[in-house]
Amino acid sequence: MQASDPFSGYVSDVTFPDRFHKELSPAWLNYASVLGGARPKDLGGPFRYLDLGCGFAHSTVVNAAAFPHGQFHACDLNPAHIAAARQRAARLGVGNVVFHEASFEALLEQDLPPFDFIVMHGVYSWVDADVRRAVSQLLARRLADEGLVYVSYNCEPGWSSEAPLRKLMLELAQAARGSTESRASSAIAAMQALGNPSFRYFRDNPNVADALAALAKSPPDYVAHEFLNRAWAVHYSVDVIDQMAEAGLSYAGSATLADNHPTLLLDRQAAEAIAALPNARLRHLAEDFAVNRRFRRDVFVRDTRGTRGTRAGQPPADALRHLEGLAIGCVAEVERIDTRVTIPRGAMSFQADFITDLRASMQQGAVRIGDIVAHLGGDNRNRREILQNLLFLVASGVLSPFAQTGGYSATGPRRAASPAAAAALADSADDATTPAFVPSELLGTGLAVGAEEAAQALRWIAGEAMQPPLRLARLGVLQGT
Repeated sequence: MQASDPFSGYVSDVTFPDRFHKELSPAWLNYASVLGGARPKDLGGPFRYLDLGCGFAHSTVVNAAAFPHGQFHACDLNPAHIAAARQRAARLGVGNVVFHEASFEALLEQDLPPFDFIVMHGVYSWVDADVRRAVSQLLARRLADEGLVYVSYNCEPGWSSEAPLRKLMLELAQAARGSTESRASSAIAAMQALGNPSFRYFRDNPNVADALAALAKSPPDYVAHEFLNRAWAVHYSVDVIDQMAEAGLSYAGSATLADNHPTLLLDRQAAEAIAALPNARLRHLAEDFAVNRRFRRDVFVRDTRGTRGTRAGQPPADALRHLEGLAIGCVAEVERIDTRVTIPRGAMSFQADFITDLRASMQQGAVRIGDIVAHLGGDNRNRREILQNLLFLVASGVLSPFAQTGGYSATGPRRAASPAAAAALADSADDATTPAFVPSELLGTGLAVGAEEAAQALRWIAGEAMQPPLRLARLGVLQGT
């Protein structure tokens, strides 16, 4: 058997891949919750944030740098993860993160403050029922009123045909020898030998062959953590809603932003069939079946108005006002905003003059949704339609939630970046193969920056006679004052 933690059954003799997840940003989660009717968080003032099962805490360290006025905590039971996370924080000069090398049960015994955000990525489907109970206790005790919770998990019905593949992999890995990583590689090789049409399971489930091919290309450390834990569960979303309700939480929305807009997911026939169902719970579950969803990034809110388990809501006027007060912007080059965008069920087109005017607005940096609607809502334009178009563009990834409005001012005697951003730019300039995530206080998370762009930024900061990289200036990474 592979080494695992005695509390959770989680693989502990190999580290998890070091990855950054934009959905863990307070700004991103705030946007998702406001879409669902929750009241917005004050991201300009102090708040507290807890990452449960943080791994290398890549996202949390960068988010802490993007919110220097926030207090961040990161917990993981793997000593190698916490040691590397501390090193990253020290390298970037980030001092507002507290690290906990502990199980969730041990964390329950610590004297912790209430948190405005609690996030769990890659945890809920990979720990046993006892650990999920500890998670529920942590949420019940440590989440502040109107605090937000992010939880990702594998879900049905998308795993219905592939779940047996994980059982086969686990048994093959247990029969192999060597380290956890080598057993994972051996198991995949053995499955490839079995995965031919002579085996009816593979013949009757042709999508499994694609899944097996993808696994063969995946790093062994990822495969080990994803599939070889003692605990591995695929959940129905309505069951997770019930479990969160026990901790006093209501479903607010999805951090997979497109999932908050059925129009982007469902054709007319599916939408009408779901709308005919008698209650919100059935409609929520049926949507998972309509898109054959296999992974969820759910956002919950502690609702003090007693609507446990149901979707939190506000009066329509308040909900619209709060939504229009949020900031959005374009993380990529503004010229890349096109009239045709990809959505989950295909593509969506926008009028050329709307996109031209939107590009001009996005050149300013980050702008409040309400201000964009007012600016673009000229003659022959429907303000409600403009708002919907903006939300769809955010959901498609063309635009992005931001923590605050603003951009770049070229005035001032000094060229600079925050110490953390400068350190991250140096990391990126030194590695031509992997972009670094550079913290942006304007964006409220990390911005992927390649080596060439990072090197240009460092030359500009050093005083070279040149224009700053325009994207980094527009997104607040570079400062002219």
